Amino acid sequence: MRAFSIIIFFLITAKSNSQVIDSLNTAKNCLYMTTVERDMIYEINRIRSDPKSYIQYLQPVLSSAKDKLETFGKGEKNYSVTFMSSVKNGIEIKTVDTTWHYTNVEEVKAITTLINDLKKLKPLSVLKPDSGIYNAAKKHANDQNEHEWTLMHTGSDGSAPWDRILSFSPTMSFGNENIAGNSKKIVTARDIVIQLLIDDGIPGYGHRYNLLNPSWTHVACKEEVYKDMHWWIQNFGIKKKN
Repeated sequence: MRAFSIIIFFLITAKSNSQVIDSLNTAKNCLYMTTVERDMIYEINRIRSDPKSYIQYLQPVLSSAKDKLETFGKGEKNYSVTFMSSVKNGIEIKTVDTTWHYTNVEEVKAITTLINDLKKLKPLSVLKPDSGIYNAAKKHANDQNEHEWTLMHTGSDGSAPWDRILSFSPTMSFGNENIAGNSKKIVTARDIVIQLLIDDGIPGYGHRYNLLNPSWTHVACKEEVYKDMHWWIQNFGIKKKN
């Protein structure tokens, strides 16, 4: 079962490290991406290469979330919608799962589980950029712009994320996608990575485990600004074995 979902979260501001680790900056020469899109790939490689180091950015966020829970209580009752897609006997089956939660309670829970995950997680593969995967993300971003970002992960032509990725990058054997939106005027790559890692309100934390999937070998990221919203598409791929 493959889970896909989209959610708009609060902004988490974090300072960028002044020292760039060159081995993680795999997209530095990929000028078909914007600077912030290349920064996103670097940030993804940072969390994957040293998961425990990311806890330093999450501890103050957890403290703030706990203070909010203590001060304002459980928060509003809210819900998230997760779109599930699986293939059975060659037929794609789609389902929708709605989960209710209290926002402040769920926020603390999500950050706590993330920190626990990162404490146990061993270093993962560093991802390389791929122009074909980028073109797949770009196609879906253009499609989303034409449909006011209401398409979720299914294109207007009925394509799934892996359909687009394999079409534009046939050297891949499989692919998948994260989508995130943020209404803050200034949004950094780290803000979005942390937002998707916390994955507040998403059953199973599908965005988080997409980012931390050990199988991925390649990645591309596309940013769009649409009606004062910053939208991000992260596309991942697995290179075919020779």
